[in-house]
Amino acid sequence: MTTIAIVEDNNTMRNMLIELIDSTPGYRCVCACSTAREAMTQVLKHRPDVVLMDIHLPDESGIACTARLTEKMPGLQVIMVTVYKDTELIFQALKAGASGYILKRFRPEDIIQAIAEVRAGGVPMNREIARMVVQSFRAPSVTPDVGLSAREAEILDLVIEGLSNKEIAQKTNISPGTVRNHLGNIFRKLHVRCRTEAATKYVRIKHETPGEK
Repeated sequence: MTTIAIVEDNNTMRNMLIELIDSTPGYRCVCACSTAREAMTQVLKHRPDVVLMDIHLPDESGIACTARLTEKMPGLQVIMVTVYKDTELIFQALKAGASGYILKRFRPEDIIQAIAEVRAGGVPMNREIARMVVQSFRAPSVTPDVGLSAREAEILDLVIEGLSNKEIAQKTNISPGTVRNHLGNIFRKLHVRCRTEAATKYVRIKHETPGEK
């Protein structure tokens, strides 16, 4: 059973998410909060696997709330669910510890898929959000010097886009086993344990890297 917390100040959206989660086999909503203050109490009390977090809350931003929650619960996976399609907000959310970022104009199955993906070590994002992240990397920024080979950096960019190992293998014309080997090397070089940690750490490093070599 995957347990979910919802942090959303809009009553209609919050109730819709509760109904969606509770009606899906294998998923259960353990708490639903309308403010960051409430979330800091209820999420720490119920200790869910995943939090669906709105960015705009009445008392504190969902990004600040995410940072405080993940500091107290390092294994917590937070998916930002928001109307904001803004690159800077995406980076702020990832730097705060979010594991995914999806827009509110989702289909119900998109939410369930995002939860399953983040639990499997992925970084769920809408396709257009993933494109924005990748495009911002390809703007005049440089690949950070963290010891990755060109192939490893390419594979990690594809992980950030949300591709599975099989899809990465097809796109790069290598075997899934070779993809797994590259990911193992990436995890070792970045000092992380999974795809989500690798992707979020690389996003932070790339965003903070100066635009000149």
